Amino acid sequence: MTSVSTSLANAFKRRTPAEQPTWLILLGIISIALYALTRTGFSEIAGVASAIATLAGFWGLFKYGKVVNSHILFRFVWIAILFQLISWGLSQYVTPEWAESSPKLDKITRWFVFIPLAWWVAQYKNATWLVWGCAALGILVSPWVTGDGLDEIIRGINGQRVFFGLRQEQHASLFFGVILIGFLCFTRTLLSKSKWLAIPLFLAIAYCILIIYINSSRQAWLALLITAFFMASYFTVKRFKKATGKQKTTTLGIFLAGILSLGIIISNNETIVERVMLEKEALNAIASLDFDDVPYSSFGIRLHSWVAATDFIKAKPIFGWGSNGRSLVMKKTEWLPDDIRKDFGHLHNIYIEMLVNFGIVGLAFYISIWVVTAKSLFRQIRAGKIEKQVGYFFMSFVCFWSIMNCFEAYQNFWTGVFYFTIFMTGIQAQIWRAKYNFKE
Repeated sequence: MTSVSTSLANAFKRRTPAEQPTWLILLGIISIALYALTRTGFSEIAGVASAIATLAGFWGLFKYGKVVNSHILFRFVWIAILFQLISWGLSQYVTPEWAESSPKLDKITRWFVFIPLAWWVAQYKNATWLVWGCAALGILVSPWVTGDGLDEIIRGINGQRVFFGLRQEQHASLFFGVILIGFLCFTRTLLSKSKWLAIPLFLAIAYCILIIYINSSRQAWLALLITAFFMASYFTVKRFKKATGKQKTTTLGIFLAGILSLGIIISNNETIVERVMLEKEALNAIASLDFDDVPYSSFGIRLHSWVAATDFIKAKPIFGWGSNGRSLVMKKTEWLPDDIRKDFGHLHNIYIEMLVNFGIVGLAFYISIWVVTAKSLFRQIRAGKIEKQVGYFFMSFVCFWSIMNCFEAYQNFWTGVFYFTIFMTGIQAQIWRAKYNFKE
C-alpha cells in the first residue's frame, strides 16, 4: 500500500516545464495541427484530435504548468461558469416558462479551449506557424474537399454566390478573409525565409481575394475595407511621425491617393455596386429614420431583429435571459412576420446576442477577453520578445473580426469557435513563450 501511495503521489507531483517528456509535447502539437487541418473537411478526425490535445493539455498544465496556473485566463473560465449559472438561475426565477430546463455552460466556456492547446504550442518556437498554417491550408483546399472544386469557382466567377460547403457564404468569407489578412501581415516574414516564396505567396493572396470577391458577402467587403483603412492609417501616422518635411507630404499623398484609387475601383465595379444597391430601399428608410418601413431584406431582417432585441435587453439588462435569449427574441416578438419568426433563430450580431443572453455582464466579459489578451501581447512586443508582425496580425484580426460580428454571431457557431480557438491558441502560445522563456 505504501508503494502504491508513493507512486500516486509522484504521478500527481507538480514539476517544471523543462521536465515534460518530449513525446507528450509532440503528441499535443501534432493533435492540434491535425485538428486545425481537418476541422472544416473531416470533422470526425478533428473531434478525436481536439479531444486528445485538450485532455493532454489540461494534464500538461496541471503537471508541468504551475508557472501559469495563476494566470487571469483561468479566472475567466470560472467567471464564465458563474455568470452563466446566475443568468440561468434568474431566468428560472423570473420567467420560468421561458427558461431552459438546465444551464448550457458550454456556450461561453468552450471559447477557452485555447488555453490547454496554447500550452503545447508554446513549447516550440515554430509550433504557432505550424498550427496557423494547417488551419489556413485546410481552408484553402476546401473548394475541393467540402465544395465542388473548380466547377464551383467558375460558377462564382459567372455570378453565382458560392461558399464551398463552409456552412454559409458569410462563414466562408470569414475564413478566407482571415487567411488573406494573415498572408498580408506576414509577407515580410515569409519573404525573409526565401525570395522564392514571392510567387506562391502572390498567387495565394490573389486566390483569397478572388474567393472573397465571388463569395459576394457584403459584410466581408466592408470589414476588409475598414481593416485596410485602419491599418493604412496606423502605418501612415507611424511613418508621418518619423518623416521630414518633404517626406511627410509624400507619405500623406500616397495615403490619400491609395484611398481615392480604391474608392474609384469599388464604385466602378458592377458586381459590388449591384450587391450594395440590393439594400438601397433599406438604407434609404434608415437614412430617413423611418425604421418601420425598412423592408425585410437581408439587412432589413437583421435590423428588425435588433430593434426587437432592445425590448428584451431593457427587461433584463444585467444578466440577460440565459443562453436561449436570442431565440426568444425571434419567437416571442409578435410584431415580427410569422415566416421570420419561424426561419430565424438568432440575431446575426454577437454584441446584441451577448446583451440579450447574458446582459451587460456578458458583453463586458467578452470585451475584457480581448483587452486582457491585447495588453499581455503588446507588453511582450514592446519588450522585444515577440515580433511586431504578430501584433499587426492581432490588430487586423480584431478589427476584421469585430466588424464581421456586427452582422453575424460567429462565436455561437462552430466556424467562429474554430477560428477563434486557432487564433487565440497561437497568440496565447506566443505570450507564454515570451513570458516564461520556454526552451526549444
